[in-house]
Amino acid sequence: MTDGARRPAPSPARRFGVVVHPKRADARAAAIAAASTLHGSGLRVVGCKEDDWRSDDVLEVIEPERFAEDLDVVLVFGGDGTFLRAAYLARDAGVPLLGVNLGRLGFLSECELPEVPPALDRLIAGDYQIEDRMTLSAAVHGADGEPLSESWALNDASVERRQPQRLIVLDVAIGATQLTSIPADALICASPTGSTAYAFSAGGPIVSPLVEALLLTPVAPHTLFDRTIVVDPTEVIRIRPGAGGRNTCVVSLDGRESQPVPSDGEVRVTRGATPVRMVRLNPFDFYDRIREKFGLR
Repeated sequence: MTDGARRPAPSPARRFGVVVHPKRADARAAAIAAASTLHGSGLRVVGCKEDDWRSDDVLEVIEPERFAEDLDVVLVFGGDGTFLRAAYLARDAGVPLLGVNLGRLGFLSECELPEVPPALDRLIAGDYQIEDRMTLSAAVHGADGEPLSESWALNDASVERRQPQRLIVLDVAIGATQLTSIPADALICASPTGSTAYAFSAGGPIVSPLVEALLLTPVAPHTLFDRTIVVDPTEVIRIRPGAGGRNTCVVSLDGRESQPVPSDGEVRVTRGATPVRMVRLNPFDFYDRIREKFGLR
């Protein structure tokens, strides 16, 4: 299915997961209120153990690795950072997420706090759709091409310097073509969803989630070529530390985890095999969201 396209809900939701911003009292209060409503209707509600739920929060608390098992929907109370964390818990199980925005921008959220009660009613009635969002796969390989680690991101995989005061040089290849060497603070490989996140801050373009593409954006490049390159998602972006042994770097995935890159190794970024699924209660207008979040007139 094309990224950003919607499909009907598979069934009325009966089993709910809840993920909450760990340091916001308003997010916790809203999550507990929603959980109490669902629990009072005889529905199953589970929380993730890493959120430090208390025993009186009417939640069944599950270890992160088992959290999404047998769930229909995960409710996310917080901003985009909380949504990204929930995506890592739910993606592999194919469970869709409904974001409730309590953050600053909330690009990934579906509703605001006052809209939660009717949203729960619609989930229970099966009156919602599911949208797939493309992910990225990022694999670190050693000098001989052997795989060392692999993970994924919804927004971006960023190859970054390990020493804050030192510029790094990164050799970039796309497919079979050795493209160039870029001295910069970092190189961001972003999905269309991630085009409004770190890549946007670095001067990259805003890309609709209906577009299937990878974005390669340099951060503070020390070169006249400072443009984003838009890459077909079936192609592989390969990034190597430049020669000389002074270009120590890591690949950071959605700011969530970092994997070290050997000085003689490389990072390979391509389209992820599994999308993140998002609940839609109403038709999603990407350009209206851009206008609203950036205050365009």
